[in-house]
Amino acid sequence: MKKFILFNSPIFWDATKEKEQYLSPLGLGYIATYLEKAGIDVTIVDCVKERKSVNDIVDFINKTHTDYIGINIFTQNYEMVKYIIESITITCDCFIGGQVVKSIYLDILRWNTQNRLNIIIGEGEFIIPALVSGRCKQIPEQENDQKVVYRVNKNSEYFPKDISNIFLNRKYLGNEIIYNHYGEKEIAIITSRGCAFDCAFCGGAKSLNKDITTRIRTEESVITEIREILSAYPDIQSIRVLDDLFLRNGKSIDMTNNIFLKFPHLSWRGMVHVLSLAKDVEKVKKLRRGRCRELFIGIESGSESVRRKINKLGTIDDIITVSKAILESGIDLKGYFIYGFPGETKEDFQKTYELASKIKEISTNTTGTFRTSVFQFRPYHGTQLYNEIVKSTGIIHECEFNQSISKFEGRSQFNFDFGNYSKEKDEILNQYIIKTQELTKEEK
Repeated sequence: MKKFILFNSPIFWDATKEKEQYLSPLGLGYIATYLEKAGIDVTIVDCVKERKSVNDIVDFINKTHTDYIGINIFTQNYEMVKYIIESITITCDCFIGGQVVKSIYLDILRWNTQNRLNIIIGEGEFIIPALVSGRCKQIPEQENDQKVVYRVNKNSEYFPKDISNIFLNRKYLGNEIIYNHYGEKEIAIITSRGCAFDCAFCGGAKSLNKDITTRIRTEESVITEIREILSAYPDIQSIRVLDDLFLRNGKSIDMTNNIFLKFPHLSWRGMVHVLSLAKDVEKVKKLRRGRCRELFIGIESGSESVRRKINKLGTIDDIITVSKAILESGIDLKGYFIYGFPGETKEDFQKTYELASKIKEISTNTTGTFRTSVFQFRPYHGTQLYNEIVKSTGIIHECEFNQSISKFEGRSQFNFDFGNYSKEKDEILNQYIIKTQELTKEEK
């Protein structure tokens, strides 16, 4: 039987001893599930959870006997993954994928590799098993030496058009249970693919992905997955929904309650866009009846001018109205904030801080609590802001760890940067990141 090892790529060059929790690589789990269906012996090595160094991974690969390896890649760890692929000395076919591949595949074609390298643009659970089994009917988009590019978009027969029928065998994810900040045992799910929004800092923006469609799972599909989770992990207490489109409108709120009312001992947490609730604020109360414990909103900035530059929909008034409704309903709220957008000023920073402070103030008089999660802006390959920076400066700084903002436990995985593109000095930028994170004294 052919052997395939999938690697969840590292985010640190060296092995670490930090005790942070990490989400399981669900995308690799789907690929592993369908490789197994094709008769392939498959394993996932989670280099992040296992705190493996880059050299550990290279040594592991070169000492093992495998026919195929697959690895994901991100802007943050581009150089690490390149080093791993170029350091493989055994003979095996390699696969590389991830959202960013669409923007960097021409660079990958120039890597110095001795093995065949299959570069997958798009979702891989159908095409990778087809390639491994020798039954792939799709012709490569591009070839260079032993490197081939396959693009899985809505025109490909390997595009997962109906994600309600895609099964995830969670055994490949190992011990995927995390303890959320309430101390509950929690497992994550995905209920949609694609995005309806166009944020200028995001690789999933709809304008960058016109060749795919937004797909949403049916109510029955989600219920089935939760039942499967409970069968495997009867003591699970919480479900975390990772995608933005689970709560996309008033109708989806009703669907959400239909789902979770079937599991009376479960709470749940999930992402929501502010516009998804702005027109249905009254329905927020229904979410509480469905045991919603916490909602996550990507607020990003409190400056209207910055929000326009980054294509962030929803006004400051919308944010305050929705946040107030969530908190008054007894649902906790986590707000994501980003400092350091290109051209951002101290005045913009202050407006963001004031917005976070305003929501914090509202929460002091509600049963719901508010916490912040704060980041330094990072330009990701292919995004609108990345391209604008390259056009303006000709360069993106290398990824570095920002030690100055790493004073909070459980957040080292988020404290990388690719340079400061705001108009303010690093000291001012770091100061606002830290004091906004300190607003709620949360460490997770």
